[in-house]
Amino acid sequence: MKYLYYSLLLTLAAGCATSPERSAAPEVNWPDSWSANAKTDHIEAGWLADLNAPELEALIYEAMAHNADLQRVTATLGQSAAEARMAGADLMPSANLGLDGARQRISTFGPSATGGVVFENYNLGPNLSWELDLWGRLRDQTSAALARLEVTQAELQAAQLSLAARVAKAWFNLIEAEQQVAEAARTTAAYRENLKALESRFKRGLAEGLDLRRTRTLAANSEADLANREQALDAAKRDLEVLLGRYPEAGVLGRTLLPELPGPIPAGLPAELIQRRPDLIAAERRLAAADREFVASQKELLPQISLTASGGTSSQEFRNLLDSDFSVWSLAANLSQPIFQGGRIRANIDRSASRQEQARAAYRNAALQAYLEVETTLAAEAYLKNEYAHLQVAAEEANAAETQAWQRYRSGTTEFLNVLDSQRSAAAARSRLINLENALLQNRIDLYLALGGPFATES
Repeated sequence: MKYLYYSLLLTLAAGCATSPERSAAPEVNWPDSWSANAKTDHIEAGWLADLNAPELEALIYEAMAHNADLQRVTATLGQSAAEARMAGADLMPSANLGLDGARQRISTFGPSATGGVVFENYNLGPNLSWELDLWGRLRDQTSAALARLEVTQAELQAAQLSLAARVAKAWFNLIEAEQQVAEAARTTAAYRENLKALESRFKRGLAEGLDLRRTRTLAANSEADLANREQALDAAKRDLEVLLGRYPEAGVLGRTLLPELPGPIPAGLPAELIQRRPDLIAAERRLAAADREFVASQKELLPQISLTASGGTSSQEFRNLLDSDFSVWSLAANLSQPIFQGGRIRANIDRSASRQEQARAAYRNAALQAYLEVETTLAAEAYLKNEYAHLQVAAEEANAAETQAWQRYRSGTTEFLNVLDSQRSAAAARSRLINLENALLQNRIDLYLALGGPFATES
């Protein structure tokens, strides 16, 4: 991956500067396990393998290669690497080659007055300067830059995880939309047949006008619902295509059925799994960078020692610049102690301290948010499974009631309105069951994302 190249390049360029040590965890009551317990004893390494959906894996890999937003984040990593290298360059001596030329005319007055004498002087040679980092200020600045690069690396990983989850969710939404269209089409076809049959009976005087009007109402509503479902399917296709980096032409296909929900969540998941989350890693690295920047700002109050050296040739004739007989050199040391800067240094220290507190508060908030997401998704799975179990029973009973209502209507023992009510209840139950199957999958992906992976697309 490109960001690994950036890391290696920066390591070589940073010299003796190193990334800051891991910051202390924020003041949160860290649990040993999750309060929302789950049942079972096994979990697979990656959620893509759990879902057993090769089509989804192919789509995620396509998104990783072509998604424009991920490419933007990757480019940001290159910028951060370059900025860190720029910070590390201050630890090294700087050198440049200079070529100077000057011409001067001097006129004198008095007894020995002259009309003017012209003097020429040319200098050629390298100039070197190096600030001795006695107090480690430059190393602290470079260390902070390394931490900021690690922030960008973590943000790239977070973007990859988020993109994988978004593709999976969009794909599940597409499948649900296709199933909802199929269910709506089935319901609409049934209402069309009902209406056709009832109009024939009404013409023969065997059906009431109220039944006919209610059937027309249901048939028209089902046609409207089918159009709405088709529009949702069209939008779901285009949403997924944009995530994949394709033109949104609504040409992508899903599959007939949603994949089965993976096995139950294991009991006793260790709470430290959350430490893999890239957003928490990024928050900690921001705090580490702020710590080093604060230390570096305090060291600006200390003296700075610089060494300068120059050499080369100097002559009044340009043609002699490459002649070693005209060589010159100089070596100097400079000690600078800040005395008065108009409050700039103190203000910078205060600013760094404020950024340090901001980073610490942000780290704590990120940790609390992460634990909220894990606890919420763990609890939600239990609620959703309970709802799904009851809804399965409701759908089975509604389908049976619809069948029985038709049998009784044909035998003349019930009214047609009872058949319509049974049809409507059965269709609603089946549609809701499809939606809940998707909700269970979506929540499981949210749980994997909340725990920070692992994902098959990680490097």
